[in-house]
Amino acid sequence: MSMRSTLPLLLVSVAAGCQQGSAPLSPADQQAIRVAVDSFTQRVKRADWPGAAALYSADVHFMPPNQPAVEGRDALLTWMKAFPPLGSFNLTVDEVSGEGNVAYVRGHYSMTFTPPGAKTPVADAGKFLEVHRRAADGTWPNVADMFNSDKPPAH
Repeated sequence: MSMRSTLPLLLVSVAAGCQQGSAPLSPADQQAIRVAVDSFTQRVKRADWPGAAALYSADVHFMPPNQPAVEGRDALLTWMKAFPPLGSFNLTVDEVSGEGNVAYVRGHYSMTFTPPGAKTPVADAGKFLEVHRRAADGTWPNVADMFNSDKPPAH
Protein backbone atom coordinates (compact mmCIF):
# COMPACT_ATOMS: atom_id res chain seq x y z
CA MET A 1 0.00 0.00 0.00
CA SER A 2 1.16 3.48 -0.72
CA MET A 3 1.55 6.18 1.89
CA ARG A 4 -1.31 8.03 0.28
CA SER A 5 -3.76 5.14 0.87
CA THR A 6 -2.58 4.26 4.40
CA LEU A 7 -2.53 7.79 5.81
CA PRO A 8 -6.35 8.18 5.99
CA LEU A 9 -6.63 4.77 7.65
CA LEU A 10 -3.97 5.74 10.18
CA LEU A 11 -5.70 9.05 10.96
CA VAL A 12 -9.07 7.34 11.49
CA SER A 13 -7.45 4.79 13.80
CA VAL A 14 -5.69 7.47 15.85
CA ALA A 15 -8.86 9.57 16.09
CA ALA A 16 -10.89 6.58 17.28
CA GLY A 17 -8.29 5.81 19.93
CA CYS A 18 -8.38 9.38 21.22
CA GLN A 19 -12.11 9.48 21.96
CA GLN A 20 -12.84 10.49 25.50
CA GLY A 21 -14.47 7.86 27.73
CA SER A 22 -17.48 8.42 29.94
CA ALA A 23 -17.06 10.59 33.00
CA PRO A 24 -16.62 8.83 36.34
CA LEU A 25 -19.55 8.89 38.75
CA SER A 26 -20.00 12.18 40.51
CA PRO A 27 -20.08 12.27 44.32
CA ALA A 28 -23.81 13.06 44.04
CA ASP A 29 -24.37 9.93 41.92
CA GLN A 30 -22.39 7.80 44.36
CA GLN A 31 -24.45 9.19 47.25
CA ALA A 32 -27.73 8.57 45.39
CA ILE A 33 -26.75 4.93 44.93
CA ARG A 34 -25.77 4.58 48.60
CA VAL A 35 -29.15 6.06 49.57
CA ALA A 36 -30.89 3.53 47.31
CA VAL A 37 -29.02 0.65 48.97
CA ASP A 38 -29.93 2.01 52.42
CA SER A 39 -33.56 2.38 51.33
CA PHE A 40 -33.54 -1.24 50.17
CA THR A 41 -32.14 -2.35 53.54
CA GLN A 42 -34.84 -0.48 55.46
CA ARG A 43 -37.62 -1.88 53.25
CA VAL A 44 -36.34 -5.44 53.68
CA LYS A 45 -36.22 -4.99 57.47
CA ARG A 46 -39.91 -3.98 57.37
CA ALA A 47 -40.74 -6.86 54.99
CA ASP A 48 -41.93 -4.21 52.51
CA TRP A 49 -41.38 -6.52 49.56
CA PRO A 50 -43.21 -4.39 46.95
CA GLY A 51 -41.15 -1.36 48.06
CA ALA A 52 -37.89 -3.33 47.95
CA ALA A 53 -38.68 -4.77 44.51
CA ALA A 54 -39.53 -1.28 43.21
CA LEU A 55 -35.84 -0.34 43.59
CA TYR A 56 -34.97 -2.84 40.82
CA SER A 57 -35.38 -2.41 37.08
CA ALA A 58 -38.30 -4.18 35.39
CA ASP A 59 -35.79 -6.47 33.63
CA VAL A 60 -33.55 -7.18 36.64
CA HIS A 61 -31.29 -10.24 36.74
CA PHE A 62 -31.27 -11.44 40.37
CA MET A 63 -28.83 -14.27 41.12
CA PRO A 64 -29.29 -15.79 44.58
CA PRO A 65 -26.99 -18.57 45.76
CA ASN A 66 -27.77 -22.24 45.17
CA GLN A 67 -30.82 -21.66 42.98
CA PRO A 68 -31.70 -20.51 39.47
CA ALA A 69 -31.51 -16.86 38.50
CA VAL A 70 -34.67 -14.81 38.94
CA GLU A 71 -35.51 -12.74 35.86
CA GLY A 72 -37.67 -9.61 36.07
CA ARG A 73 -39.11 -7.48 38.87
CA ASP A 74 -42.38 -9.44 39.15
CA ALA A 75 -40.52 -12.73 39.57
CA LEU A 76 -38.20 -11.06 42.08
CA LEU A 77 -41.16 -9.88 44.15
CA THR A 78 -42.49 -13.45 44.22
CA TRP A 79 -39.04 -14.68 45.32
CA MET A 80 -38.83 -12.03 48.06
CA LYS A 81 -42.28 -12.88 49.44
CA ALA A 82 -41.25 -16.54 49.72
CA PHE A 83 -38.03 -15.78 51.63
CA PRO A 84 -38.06 -17.11 55.22
CA PRO A 85 -38.81 -14.60 57.99
CA LEU A 86 -35.83 -12.38 58.80
CA GLY A 87 -34.63 -11.71 62.32
CA SER A 88 -32.01 -9.19 61.23
CA PHE A 89 -30.68 -7.83 57.94
CA ASN A 90 -27.78 -5.47 57.29
CA LEU A 91 -25.96 -4.39 54.14
CA THR A 92 -22.65 -2.53 54.24
CA VAL A 93 -21.45 -0.82 51.08
CA ASP A 94 -17.69 -1.20 50.62
CA GLU A 95 -17.41 0.48 47.21
CA VAL A 96 -19.50 2.41 44.70
CA SER A 97 -17.86 3.04 41.35
CA GLY A 98 -18.62 3.29 37.67
CA GLU A 99 -18.83 5.79 34.86
CA GLY A 100 -21.47 7.35 32.70
CA ASN A 101 -24.82 5.71 33.33
CA VAL A 102 -23.53 2.44 34.80
CA ALA A 103 -22.32 1.82 38.35
CA TYR A 104 -21.51 -1.13 40.55
CA VAL A 105 -21.83 -1.61 44.28
CA ARG A 106 -19.64 -4.06 46.17
CA GLY A 107 -20.35 -4.86 49.78
CA HIS A 108 -21.09 -7.39 52.46
CA TYR A 109 -24.16 -8.49 54.37
CA SER A 110 -25.26 -10.18 57.56
CA MET A 111 -28.66 -11.59 58.40
CA THR A 112 -30.54 -14.04 60.53
CA PHE A 113 -33.55 -15.94 59.27
CA THR A 114 -35.63 -18.93 60.23
CA PRO A 115 -35.72 -21.59 57.50
CA PRO A 116 -38.96 -23.51 56.95
CA GLY A 117 -39.34 -26.21 59.60
CA ALA A 118 -36.55 -24.80 61.80
CA LYS A 119 -37.17 -23.82 65.40
CA THR A 120 -34.21 -21.46 65.72
CA PRO A 121 -32.85 -18.73 63.47
CA VAL A 122 -29.80 -19.26 61.29
CA ALA A 123 -27.09 -16.60 60.98
CA ASP A 124 -25.45 -15.89 57.65
CA ALA A 125 -22.87 -13.42 56.38
CA GLY A 126 -21.45 -12.93 52.92
CA LYS A 127 -20.82 -10.53 50.08
CA PHE A 128 -22.82 -8.96 47.27
CA LEU A 129 -22.29 -7.27 43.94
CA GLU A 130 -24.87 -5.06 42.25
CA VAL A 131 -25.03 -3.26 38.92
CA HIS A 132 -27.08 -0.07 38.71
CA ARG A 133 -28.03 1.82 35.56
CA ARG A 134 -29.20 5.44 35.58
CA ALA A 135 -32.84 5.65 34.47
CA ALA A 136 -34.37 8.47 32.43
CA ASP A 137 -35.74 10.01 35.65
CA GLY A 138 -32.23 10.17 37.18
CA THR A 139 -32.72 7.30 39.65
CA TRP A 140 -30.32 4.36 39.80
CA PRO A 141 -32.34 1.11 39.77
CA ASN A 142 -30.55 -2.15 40.41
CA VAL A 143 -30.33 -4.11 37.13
CA ALA A 144 -28.23 -7.08 38.28
CA ASP A 145 -27.75 -8.39 41.80
CA MET A 146 -25.90 -11.39 43.16
CA PHE A 147 -24.86 -12.47 46.62
CA ASN A 148 -23.36 -15.49 48.32
CA SER A 149 -22.49 -16.71 51.76
CA ASP A 150 -19.04 -16.78 53.28
CA LYS A 151 -19.98 -20.06 54.97
CA PRO A 152 -18.97 -23.36 53.38
CA PRO A 153 -21.80 -25.38 51.82
CA ALA A 154 -23.67 -27.72 54.13
CA HIS A 155 -22.98 -31.41 53.51
